[in-house]
Amino acid sequence: MRVQVGLGTGLRALGAAAAVAMAVAMVGVTPGLAVAVPASAVVQAPSSGQRAPDLGGTVVSHGKARSASNSLDWAGFAATGSTVTSVAGSWTQPSVVCPGNKLTQSAFWVGIDGFASNDPTVQQIGTDADCAKGTKKAPGGPLYYAWFEMYPAGLVVLDPANYPVHPGDVLSASVSGTGTNYTLSISDAGSGASHWSYLATQVASAPTLGASAEWIAEAPTSCSNGRCKPLPLADFGSVSFRGATVNGLPVAMSGLSASKITMTKNKKGTTVKASTSALDSSGGGFTINWLSS
Repeated sequence: MRVQVGLGTGLRALGAAAAVAMAVAMVGVTPGLAVAVPASAVVQAPSSGQRAPDLGGTVVSHGKARSASNSLDWAGFAATGSTVTSVAGSWTQPSVVCPGNKLTQSAFWVGIDGFASNDPTVQQIGTDADCAKGTKKAPGGPLYYAWFEMYPAGLVVLDPANYPVHPGDVLSASVSGTGTNYTLSISDAGSGASHWSYLATQVASAPTLGASAEWIAEAPTSCSNGRCKPLPLADFGSVSFRGATVNGLPVAMSGLSASKITMTKNKKGTTVKASTSALDSSGGGFTINWLSS
């Protein structure tokens, strides 16, 4: 996410200096270390020259789908029908078009669980492409960063000083595990400082179902006074997932049922925010196109 609140816990927007300091203290120093994030901790770490989006004290999170084939916050694919122990995929980080002084967000990730309404957890890892809202002291603009989340536990944003994300970078991510023990990994195939990898071992806060695998573009959710709704979806143009596998096999060849998800502004699906193509001939590739915020 970014400046965000860990799913269900409550990240609050802070200034960039405080956010960077906290993120560096928590993450980005020892890859592979399981990171514990306090419920009230802010872990957003904008890169140099960027600032944390001003969320006005609202809580923003990723997590479970708000509906199925027509979703208010997800586009992409979910696979169900057998126990899921691993999911993987790659995508090219898109750039965002920022419309004036407006907060918009988009997230791209792979994960296990969250597609069914009764899923108590989501194990997910990915990147964001957001538009920050400017102030008199700091301009708005694009924000790009990597993160992982073990819903309903808190969000962890990787320190951009050690794990920078840029438009055009090719990201590869995976989640594997059963019960409560999971391994989440993400790598950036960029050149120089943008060539990195990160791995974390995590313990879920509740027993997981392993009921679904997902490859998703998401409009993160804002919660205020107990009411939640998706934030405006950042204009990312398009993003293509490649090498999408579940339990080691391409989605279409896994024996699981693949559900294509369209992001809409309402449950009736009359206004589409992001559309999803069919799976390609490899059985593990597809494209999501942004249509509206």
